[in-house]
Amino acid sequence: MVKTYILLAFVCMGIVATRCNSSNDSNKKYQNLKFESVNDSLYQSDENYKQGLATWKQYYEHCMNQPLFADAFYLQLQDKINIGSINNAHATDITKGLKILDTAKNKNLFHLLAIMNSANCSDTLPLSNHLRKDFYTEITKLLSVSTEYKNLPANFDSTQMSIRVGTLYYDALRPDTLISTLNRTTDSSLLRYKELLLRPENALLAQTVYMIGFSAELPLKIKPGIEQEAALKKGVSFSLNTSNDKINMVLLSNNHVRLQVNKRYTVLGKFLKLKVN
Repeated sequence: MVKTYILLAFVCMGIVATRCNSSNDSNKKYQNLKFESVNDSLYQSDENYKQGLATWKQYYEHCMNQPLFADAFYLQLQDKINIGSINNAHATDITKGLKILDTAKNKNLFHLLAIMNSANCSDTLPLSNHLRKDFYTEITKLLSVSTEYKNLPANFDSTQMSIRVGTLYYDALRPDTLISTLNRTTDSSLLRYKELLLRPENALLAQTVYMIGFSAELPLKIKPGIEQEAALKKGVSFSLNTSNDKINMVLLSNNHVRLQVNKRYTVLGKFLKLKVN
């Protein structure tokens, strides 16, 4: 399901799109192109969004020791879109199998990608009520894949949950290099990609902040069953939806469960719209 706050960007895109020239011919060879940043100034954001953005901005700047990029959107714990994806108000990652870093000719265009910074701070993330709900919902979803542990979240006291963030990873596409590539390409996949980007309702996710995993500690309301308690004391782990995504759990002596989630989430992003200059 598309999460609420990612639609912020797409609401803004829709408003901006109505002001654009809609007479663009998608078959025309555009030579003079430019990217414009999308911002949320046209949207009346609620307090939950503002708090979430402020918390992640503060954590990012503390951990990475650099300012957060301008026009950042708070995307919650987003695992459906990645850098280079094209999105709009109706769907995320509309390109699906068509990716800017994986073209039809199997040429990975990594010269388009500028890996800017990464850091492993492992600090505790301050949790507002809404952020706490986001993480608890995610933990519940992750444990639902396990027949044995899918009911465990009902025994968690989420009001006392603590979260430690894993590695933060910031990367960005090079807009000028991408425009140059799109203007020169004869690759059918890239031509299709360019056509989608030029549609006024669409925008490119051009900068991202990824969270690579997190750990959560939650007290149990009551002791688990004997067999489950013994297993959790030894530690359990299982794969999630892909072989690279895993979760590890252990029951601590204070009757808290510690979960280590190894999964990538896009938490902040910047969107650009491609236009004829």
